[in-house]
Amino acid sequence: MSGYSQARSASGNVTALPIATDVDAGELADQFKNAMRRLTSSVAIIASRDGDDPVGMVATAVISVSTTPPALLICINRSASLHRPLMLSGRFSVNLLSAAHSALVPVFAGQVKGPERFAHGQWEDIQGLPCLADAQSSLICTLDKLLNYGTHDVIIGRVDAVQFAEPIHPLLWENGSPAISARLTQ
Repeated sequence: MSGYSQARSASGNVTALPIATDVDAGELADQFKNAMRRLTSSVAIIASRDGDDPVGMVATAVISVSTTPPALLICINRSASLHRPLMLSGRFSVNLLSAAHSALVPVFAGQVKGPERFAHGQWEDIQGLPCLADAQSSLICTLDKLLNYGTHDVIIGRVDAVQFAEPIHPLLWENGSPAISARLTQ
């Protein structure tokens, strides 16, 4: 069944599904990026330490994995300045941003380099990691599992501690721009 993947139905039957092979890899990558722009996500700053210096980056690839044990998943490009220090220390914080933190996004996306990023926002040390004092929540994590995939490392972090701030008003990322949520009336 070359050119086909297999899917198994709930009854156990196997069905062959065609795999698109006529799409140019570059075109598919562009289509994929365009599709992901439609996936609204919370914005986080992932932070760690490089010796005594804080390091961090903005991210939207943060996903809850398990409550028992508490764990989350992050994806880090291996070329990111955070990657090496995080791999060496095995510890990181995930700071979920509020709408009031939108000015931090360009800072941690590369507008400012190195530890100078942490001159923006109110940062505190929790268990040796930089945490944004007024983040929606800050989760202190220890690297538990690692999977290399493409240009990124998929990291599962065991959550060791959590702190919250109120009210809940998350910063979202939608179609390449900051956004906020609104409650729907019923």
